[in-house]
Amino acid sequence: MQVLDRIMHSDTGLSSAMQQLVTLAAEQLSAIYCAAWTQDSASGHLVCRAQQPGKAEQCPVINTANFPELWHLLSQVNGTLQLESASNMGLSQEWHLLCADLSAPMLLVVPLLAHGKRVGAALLAHQAHQIWHSDQQQLAFQLCALMQQKIVEDDYQKLQRELHQHVMHRTYELRLQTEELRQAQQMVQKLSEIGREITSSLDQNTIMSVVYRHLHTLIGAEVFAIGIYHPDKQLIEFPGNILRGELMRPYFRDVNDHDLLASYCVREGKEIFINNIFDEYPAYIGAAGLDRLTDQKSYAEGQALFVPASHIYVPLILKGKISGVIAIQSTETNAFQTIHLDMAKTLSAYTAIAIDNADTYQQLAEAQKILVSQDKLAALGSLVAGVAHELNTPIGNSLLTASTLQEEAQRFQVQLESNHLKRSDLQHFTQGLTEACELLMRNLHNASELVASFKQVSADQTSQQRRQFQLAQTVHEVARTLQNQILKQGHHLALDISKDIILDSYPGPLAQILTNLINNAMLHGFNGRSAGSMKIHARRHSLSQVELQFCDDGAGIPKADLRRIFDPFFTTKLGQGGSGLGLSIVHNLVTAIMGGSIEVSSTPGNGTRFRLLLPLQAPTPAPSR
Repeated sequence: MQVLDRIMHSDTGLSSAMQQLVTLAAEQLSAIYCAAWTQDSASGHLVCRAQQPGKAEQCPVINTANFPELWHLLSQVNGTLQLESASNMGLSQEWHLLCADLSAPMLLVVPLLAHGKRVGAALLAHQAHQIWHSDQQQLAFQLCALMQQKIVEDDYQKLQRELHQHVMHRTYELRLQTEELRQAQQMVQKLSEIGREITSSLDQNTIMSVVYRHLHTLIGAEVFAIGIYHPDKQLIEFPGNILRGELMRPYFRDVNDHDLLASYCVREGKEIFINNIFDEYPAYIGAAGLDRLTDQKSYAEGQALFVPASHIYVPLILKGKISGVIAIQSTETNAFQTIHLDMAKTLSAYTAIAIDNADTYQQLAEAQKILVSQDKLAALGSLVAGVAHELNTPIGNSLLTASTLQEEAQRFQVQLESNHLKRSDLQHFTQGLTEACELLMRNLHNASELVASFKQVSADQTSQQRRQFQLAQTVHEVARTLQNQILKQGHHLALDISKDIILDSYPGPLAQILTNLINNAMLHGFNGRSAGSMKIHARRHSLSQVELQFCDDGAGIPKADLRRIFDPFFTTKLGQGGSGLGLSIVHNLVTAIMGGSIEVSSTPGNGTRFRLLLPLQAPTPAPSR
């Protein structure tokens, strides 16, 4: 029993354990032959796993071809089987091949089972006519049961090892997948950040610079280009490729030229991925295109000629419309991988949006310039009409006085020539003359002041000349030119400005700011009502700043609109006299020209207040490039 415990609890392999059990069986049962076979899972043959010591080292493999009878006996037996003689079963020839030194032995066959299936058998032999007693068969059965146990344990250990290897392999695969997902997530996040940076710009050169910088970092591209497609001209414009960080000269490509890669990309709307242009060009262009991979006109002075071997071209597509192409090139073959193509496709989507935004912004800027010009002309026209109306009164009074004086002079001349002139007539004439002169001087002085104000305001509004001026006088001049329009609509404007505030700034933009604020109040704040009240108040805010407030008691501004009133083209009176540019112009003039700031506060039904902080000395503008 100790021997069996040692065998069963040892860490030796299956072959060693079965060999020990076979050796023990031969000793305990006084067998002249003892061996154990198990079925090979790959071939199905019975392979000898252990045999009695002293026998041939190479035990033959039992299969249907070489040992048909023995194969049948060992593979089909259902229980312990005793044979009186090997010859009785037609096994003599096969037995001789198996064990030549034994003749006509008494055989005992014990099947080996595992997991409910026959996996082999043990074959034991006595000398002829020496039967197998029941206790010997029982012991043989028990030893074979131990073999079966070791076979099951070995299968279990194999299964455990396979399971462990599978778990380790699967764990490794999951780690790789996790790492790939992490890298992919990082790349998506990185591309999203790049996309936000790309789409935040409204300048094409800046867009190209940003995209090139990131592509050079991510891919290592030597040349990066954005081509803008002009369908009306059937041309692709390359405003400036970037070669190893240096800007190249602009050039054009004909979209119908079948020997150009950029033209193929735009014409077909398909990406191009080439790692060796000299082998792969026939899929895209003709052989003549190899000499036109780069346009020599695009090289700046001193730039070396570039011959690209690897290419990535991706069309810029937005809302199903092709707007251009992104080109990435390298002098090295196999410089790019498919992940680089995926990056380029992702960035091309952002670039298409950015370029579309830049184009739209450019169109809006041009439209804004036209509308601003029209707005200025309309304001100047309104100013001229107002001044003309204001001049009508003093000039009309002067004309009336002059005509009356002319009649009195003619009557006086008649009296003088007829010698009917009395002293009282002379006194009456001189008194009327004095009164008429006073009226003429007063009315002509008013007209002169109005003309002077008009000249100053109109000159300021049509230029941005910087000069020193008295704030109160400039505001008064602006108010006077608008007074007729204000009174005509039944409103009132009050001024409260200290006369000692002197600005070294731009009176023209200031006049336009005040004009727009007043017109905005009358158009929006006093819509549908009269007797509106406006006030312009100014005081020193600090040693270097003045605070100017414009208030009205109009309808106020809804909270939802308050944050948008300085946006270009935002108006609640579209098509009703509002262009949406008045307050946008005010904001730009205050911040960009006069170097100040503006804020607005309003409560619906309680009017609006604009608060401007202006420097007493405007900043010097940066020199234009």
